Amino acid sequence: MVLRPVNPSDVFSVQGVYPGFRPAALPAVPGLEGLAVVEAHGEGAGKIAKGTRVVTIWPTWPASSGNGTWQQYICVPEDILVTVPDGLADEVAAQFLVNPVTVVGMVEVLQIPKGEWLIQDGAGSVLGRQMIQYAKLKGLKTINVVRRQEQAQELLDLGADAVICSSTENVAERAKEITGGKGAYAGTDAVAGEMLSQIICSVRRKGTILNYGAMSGITFTASVADILFGLKTLTGFWLPQWLATLSQEKVHAIAQEVLQLLKEGKLTPYSGKTFALEDAKAAIAHATKDARGGKVFLKG
Repeated sequence: MVLRPVNPSDVFSVQGVYPGFRPAALPAVPGLEGLAVVEAHGEGAGKIAKGTRVVTIWPTWPASSGNGTWQQYICVPEDILVTVPDGLADEVAAQFLVNPVTVVGMVEVLQIPKGEWLIQDGAGSVLGRQMIQYAKLKGLKTINVVRRQEQAQELLDLGADAVICSSTENVAERAKEITGGKGAYAGTDAVAGEMLSQIICSVRRKGTILNYGAMSGITFTASVADILFGLKTLTGFWLPQWLATLSQEKVHAIAQEVLQLLKEGKLTPYSGKTFALEDAKAAIAHATKDARGGKVFLKG
């Protein structure tokens, strides 16, 4: 292993609350993604040459049993490896899976017609920024909810169509204004808590909201009336489960699409501070700070 991002799901794994990390015994190694170099082949392997840079693709992934990427060497099935194209920086390739593939998956699930609005909270996150870029490529318009006003111009420069600052504006009211009273076609939520209620209220009648995170905690409040009489759907999006519904060919096709978009700069990760692998505790502490300045990495 060469480089690994510290994702919220990794932090939840360490805390013992992530259902995708269920080792049978401790100690166990967390880490859901990362960049590696092939060092050796086991029996029957060899399609990917030694020295090749690779990343891993789920759903058949040994991290769930405690054999994750936060170690120097890892033995995995060759068919979950994807070759990294030349010219793609290590720190970009290392974070190709959890955020970009989640973005692709949610857009595919929501099936938003071109020209319609998607509202998302957590828009200043790495995933939120990539959602802005990918939605633009697909002809969608985005309403992006942030907590800090200083993030607004950054997101507009990135391609956001509208930004709402939740600390100074009523999210649902502003979303209705932006969409001419209709509400967004669909929404995504990474925050939960009170914010999820605002996202539900911001979406059109018969709209769908995908929850994929819990940045403010694992509970939320919402109006049953808004869901019931608005005929709205609230459901979860969990990347490994979605990938498990796809064929291996489809999964690898998505991986190639994402790697190409990253190489072309059409999806841009937001990289932050790098820590040595042995400093994982400090890396986790930094990764859970507000305004941490991009994705945190473990190297070595």
